[in-house]
Amino acid sequence: MIKYYDLTTLDIQQAIVHDIPKHKKKDFSITPTFSAKESELSTSLKDFFKESIIKALGRDRAFKIIYNAKSNSPIHKCVNSILTTEDRFVFQSKDIGQHLFNIQKGNNASGILFILKCDLSEHKVCVIMKLERDDGARLTMNEVTKSFDISEVKDLMLTSKTKVFKIAMLVNRDNYGIDFDGDIMDFQINIKERKELSSFFIDDFLGCLPYRDPKVTTQNFYNLTSVFIKTSIPDKIKQAKYLQDLNSYLQRNINILNPKEFSDEYLITSFEQDEYKAFLKTKDFDFKSFAKDLSLIKSKVEKFMVSFKNGISILGSKGTFENNVKLEELKNGDHQATVISQINKVK
Repeated sequence: MIKYYDLTTLDIQQAIVHDIPKHKKKDFSITPTFSAKESELSTSLKDFFKESIIKALGRDRAFKIIYNAKSNSPIHKCVNSILTTEDRFVFQSKDIGQHLFNIQKGNNASGILFILKCDLSEHKVCVIMKLERDDGARLTMNEVTKSFDISEVKDLMLTSKTKVFKIAMLVNRDNYGIDFDGDIMDFQINIKERKELSSFFIDDFLGCLPYRDPKVTTQNFYNLTSVFIKTSIPDKIKQAKYLQDLNSYLQRNINILNPKEFSDEYLITSFEQDEYKAFLKTKDFDFKSFAKDLSLIKSKVEKFMVSFKNGISILGSKGTFENNVKLEELKNGDHQATVISQINKVK
């Protein structure tokens, strides 16, 4: 087994396209149009879709997923059948398409469901793409082969009449020695801004949950700890210190982070430490070690700013604030900031 997989080794073996129309829930007057056979794949088409998959899943907004054992979605079972059998690809792809149609509601856009069976680092993987299309964009069923022409999917993507809004690559984790079930890129989810990584496509359709990806976990740790400091530490001077400490902790030359380590080293009182642990527990954030990845918060942890009610703000970067700015609370409740440095520039 290998530790991970290399997307550049992706080799598309089989592909099929299904048309999933928009419809109101329980409106069975409209039905999906399924291909009866696989689509023909030329070398140039394989290269195009391989490049599209690598580009999508290689984005910093892509993240890992795991199957949710509590979900009723049949995707896990269908994908497993696709990966472990030679003759169930078309049949299982229709089940996947029917499942998508069944759970869609009136607000879910019509789209093209594109399913691929591929080789990746000597093992089979399944790629599921849902492309939302313009109402005027149509696929043509080949009446001889009873399948949609895969080149039309490419043409629609290139002419912007449809976009790859959602793409998931699902794997057999045992083949790769990993503890997650695949990767996903949903162009409608911005994980740099969104607090929850749930969606119709991930939860209802795939029956998956976000895996605790290091970059997402690091972001959650930073956001939750910041919220705790700002809401649970009433002393503004101490609050500023703890936020600086958080930035410093994240920028230390270490690859593993641990909330307990941060708590023990930086939170002064045992009461604060206990409150912090309890706060994280209410947010379902484990009080244990995880791999550090600052990809989503790098610009935040490198800057630190204190804003005053009079409209004045002081901005520092990379640890310069704590060494060069002295904050004090005055008797009248105001705060005083003393900057010790030469003036570099006045704008």
